[in-house]
Amino acid sequence: MMNQEGFWYAVGRAFYKAFELLEWTYDTLSPNKVLIAVGFVAFFAWMKMQNDYNKKAAKDGTIK
Repeated sequence: MMNQEGFWYAVGRAFYKAFELLEWTYDTLSPNKVLIAVGFVAFFAWMKMQNDYNKKAAKDGTIK
Protein backbone atom coordinates (compact mmCIF):
# COMPACT_ATOMS: atom_id res chain seq x y z
CA MET A 1 0.00 0.00 0.00
CA MET A 2 1.26 3.46 -0.89
CA ASN A 3 1.38 6.17 1.71
CA GLN A 4 0.18 9.66 0.83
CA GLU A 5 3.65 10.94 -0.04
CA GLY A 6 4.17 8.04 -2.41
CA PHE A 7 0.84 8.70 -4.11
CA TRP A 8 1.57 12.38 -4.71
CA TYR A 9 5.07 11.55 -5.87
CA ALA A 10 3.59 9.11 -8.40
CA VAL A 11 1.03 11.69 -9.59
CA GLY A 12 3.73 14.35 -9.95
CA ARG A 13 5.99 11.96 -11.82
CA ALA A 14 3.17 11.01 -14.19
CA PHE A 15 2.51 14.69 -14.96
CA TYR A 16 6.23 15.30 -15.42
CA LYS A 17 6.49 12.40 -17.90
CA ALA A 18 3.37 13.60 -19.75
CA PHE A 19 4.80 17.10 -20.13
CA GLU A 20 8.16 15.66 -21.20
CA LEU A 21 6.33 13.74 -23.92
CA LEU A 22 4.53 16.90 -25.03
CA GLU A 23 7.83 18.78 -25.12
CA TRP A 24 9.45 16.01 -27.19
CA THR A 25 6.46 16.03 -29.53
CA TYR A 26 6.69 19.79 -29.97
CA ASP A 27 10.44 19.62 -30.60
CA THR A 28 10.18 16.68 -33.01
CA LEU A 29 6.88 17.33 -34.75
CA SER A 30 5.45 20.72 -35.35
CA PRO A 31 1.90 21.23 -34.07
CA ASN A 32 0.73 21.67 -37.65
CA LYS A 33 1.89 18.18 -38.60
CA VAL A 34 0.12 16.71 -35.57
CA LEU A 35 -3.11 18.56 -36.37
CA ILE A 36 -2.97 17.48 -40.02
CA ALA A 37 -2.50 13.84 -38.97
CA VAL A 38 -5.38 14.05 -36.49
CA GLY A 39 -7.53 15.66 -39.18
CA PHE A 40 -6.84 12.83 -41.63
CA VAL A 41 -7.63 10.19 -39.01
CA ALA A 42 -10.86 11.98 -38.05
CA PHE A 43 -11.85 12.39 -41.71
CA PHE A 44 -11.38 8.69 -42.47
CA ALA A 45 -13.24 7.69 -39.30
CA TRP A 46 -16.12 9.96 -40.33
CA MET A 47 -16.15 8.50 -43.86
CA LYS A 48 -16.26 4.96 -42.40
CA MET A 49 -19.19 5.92 -40.17
CA GLN A 50 -20.97 7.54 -43.13
CA ASN A 51 -20.38 4.45 -45.28
CA ASP A 52 -21.79 2.17 -42.57
CA TYR A 53 -24.81 4.46 -42.16
CA ASN A 54 -25.46 4.48 -45.92
CA LYS A 55 -25.18 0.68 -46.13
CA LYS A 56 -27.66 0.29 -43.26
CA ALA A 57 -30.04 2.79 -44.86
CA ALA A 58 -29.83 1.00 -48.22
CA LYS A 59 -30.48 -2.34 -46.52
CA ASP A 60 -33.51 -0.96 -44.64
CA GLY A 61 -34.81 0.81 -47.74
CA THR A 62 -34.72 4.27 -46.19
CA ILE A 63 -32.18 5.74 -48.62
CA LYS A 64 -33.42 7.58 -51.69
